[in-house]
Parts: sequence; structure tokens; C-alpha cells
Amino acid sequence: MLQEDPRRTHVEAEPNRIIALYESVNQPSVQPAGRGAQAAQAVVVGLSGPAGYEVLVALTLTQTGENVVYVLDAPQGEADLPHALEGALDFAESMGFMLDSTGWSNLDQDRRGELLNRLPAFRPGEARAAAAPPERAKATDPIGAVARLFAAFTIFLSISITACTGMSAEQRSKAAEIHYDLGTNLLNAGDAQGALKEYREAVENDPDLPDTHNGLGLIYAYSFGQPDEGQREFQQALKLKPDFSEARTNLGALYISRGRFAEAVPLLEASAADTLYKNRVIAQTDLGWALYKTGASERGIRELKGALALAPKFCIGWRQLGSIYAEENQLEDARAAFAHYAESCPEVADSHLQSGKVLVRLSRASDAQAEFKQCSVAHTDRDKPVAAECARMLKDLGSP
Repeated sequence: MLQEDPRRTHVEAEPNRIIALYESVNQPSVQPAGRGAQAAQAVVVGLSGPAGYEVLVALTLTQTGENVVYVLDAPQGEADLPHALEGALDFAESMGFMLDSTGWSNLDQDRRGELLNRLPAFRPGEARAAAAPPERAKATDPIGAVARLFAAFTIFLSISITACTGMSAEQRSKAAEIHYDLGTNLLNAGDAQGALKEYREAVENDPDLPDTHNGLGLIYAYSFGQPDEGQREFQQALKLKPDFSEARTNLGALYISRGRFAEAVPLLEASAADTLYKNRVIAQTDLGWALYKTGASERGIRELKGALALAPKFCIGWRQLGSIYAEENQLEDARAAFAHYAESCPEVADSHLQSGKVLVRLSRASDAQAEFKQCSVAHTDRDKPVAAECARMLKDLGSP
């Protein structure tokens, strides 16, 4: 099981210890425990060591610069390594990340160095602030900064002057927006308590602002571990704004985390159909999973295909699609999906292994042998477990 290791500020490893490296091709919004919701990058890393293999998932939070590192609770043996890597990829995908192989085994020393220098997960991240808020960046335009400060002061002065006599509806609406913005900034900075206070102030001024209820839902569900409260807030946001795709996706994800897949489906369907929604791929991926878990595998497959149309180099997506087809004995479809897997990720030995296995089931022994031969020789330590299985499959087929 992957758990956060608070002692690690980054992935610290010599390049020769890295046997597998995947990086995210998107930056979804995540909210690790005790931190504010914000966009993040992710890497999945497999490392060799004296006691076995170590598998890590590292998130780099773009707002704070902090690295959050998750590790398995014990080293893995060679036979368990592919399963451990797959589990780590699934763990990252469950948070909305789409990961692709870097082709580490085929990179020369210079390219490897450039890659590690580019990925922030391999550099010490920013320390988490215990009490002090992050320092506000200095304005590069002094006149503009003064104008913005004067405008904000004017708004608050106007609110203060009318506080005793009562604010107008327009002033209350503006005050609610200000408190919502302050709350969102605090949430992004990891101050859930401060964000909660500001959001409540926003609700007092304007209970009909849907964004505030969506923010409250995130705080209750993920910062405070109160999913029932989070559900009520997401539902209130949708009551106020039925086409609020972000709230629909958040509520759908909450239902999935609680095993309520059937309830998640209609919410995620609506979000996935919203072509203007910036996180549509996340909604569509969640929808595919929810449909599959409810037994609607064909519909789930269609949604996975839709996600792959938006991210055609998403190796794990092709593998998952092929695996579903294989489990349901739709072998020609499985063969086609795994062929896309191998075409998109030729350096990933597992792509040839999965293709070969389906070709065996299709009684296409010579084609299967060709696939197994491509993965039967390990070029790095990372490839050894898969190479061993490919070699065994070749032997079973009667190939020397």
C-alpha cells in the first residue's frame, strides 16, 4: 500500500538506480492530506536497491512547490515489481493524472540528466509553512499595484461604512466574491481552517454563490474527512447551478471513493459531455471506471476510448482498455488495443508481453513469438521481470 513519507522532500536517487520512470502529461487539481487543493505534476519511479526494488509516486504541487512522496511499505522482489509499478500507476491515475513512459531504458546519459533536471520531483521541494502565510510576490508595476490596493481599500471601506445601516444586495454579492477569493487563496496555500472561515463569511453575505459551496465541499470531504458534509455542499452548488461541471465531477469522484458507482455515473456523464470543461478528460476517465464497476462495460469502454482520443499516447489507458477486452474474451478488440499500446509505447516491454499473450489466445503463435522476442531480453534491471516472462512464453511456444 502506498503511503506518504513525510521525511522525503523529493525523489533522491542516482540515475543508475532508476529502472522505470513515468511522468504525467497533465496537471489536474489534487488535494493531498493537510494541504490545499491545487494543480500538480506527478512521476512514478521504480528504484533498485540492496534490499530489493522500491516504487514511489511523487507529486509536485505547482502552487507551493512542495513535493509529496508516497512509497510502498516494503521493498519488492523482481517477480512483484511489475505488479507494484502497475499499482503505483493506478494510484496516480485515481487522482486524475495521465502518465506516460519516459523511455528511460533507451535514453543516453545526457538525456537522462536533462530529464532529471527538468522534473521538479527530483529536486528538494519547498518546506511546508507551519504558521506564516506565503510571502506575497512584489509587484513589478508600482502604479498598477497602488491602483489595485486602492480599489480593494475602496471596496472594503464602502462595505464598512454601510455595515451599520445594512449593505445593499450588490454590496453583499461583492463582499461574498471577495471572501470567496480570499478563501480560495488560503486553500491553495494549505490553510484549510482559514479558507473555511472565509467561505463561511462568503455564504453569510451571499448563500447563493455556487463556487463557495463547491469550495466548502472540497474542504469538508478532503481536508476535514467529513464526506457527508462535502456531499451536501457539492449538492447545494449543483442546486444553485445545475450545469456546474466542476461540482458534478467532484461529487462524482466522492461517490466513487465511497463505492457508490451508480450514483456517480449521471454526474460524470454530464461533465464528460461538457466540451468547455477544462478537466473533461478526468471526468471521462472517472466515468469509464464507474460504468465498468457497475457492469456497463461496453459503455465504460466507449468512455475510455473517448479519453484516449484526447490523449492518444496514454500508455496505461491502452493497457486498461486491452485488459478489459481480454477479461471479457473480446480477443480481437484486445489485440487491437494492445497493438496501440505497443505502438505508442514501444520501449515498454510490457506492451509486447500483453500483445503476445492475446495473440497466443488467438492461436497466432508466430505473431506471438515475434512479440515475445522483442521483450525477452532485458536491457535494464527494470526489464528483467517482464523479460523473464517473455522468455518463458517463448519456451512454452517451443521457441529456442
